[in-house]
Amino acid sequence: MTEEYELEACKVCHEDAAYVEEEGGWCVYVVCPHCGTLTAFCRYDKGQSREEAVKQAVDLWNMGKVIAERRGE
Repeated sequence: MTEEYELEACKVCHEDAAYVEEEGGWCVYVVCPHCGTLTAFCRYDKGQSREEAVKQAVDLWNMGKVIAERRGE
């Protein structure tokens, strides 16, 4: 992806390497390559543009609304 978005450091491992990933042309999400923490998939189609979905995923990441596979979860 060529767009640049301001992503905060991962709320779980505190690494600053998260990026936006696209899945099969129907959704986007933000993922941390260090610990695997990610946001929910933000779907886009006729009703929502890809850019809106990317903004939604980035906002979820920056708010800390993430899915992390940690012990006890």
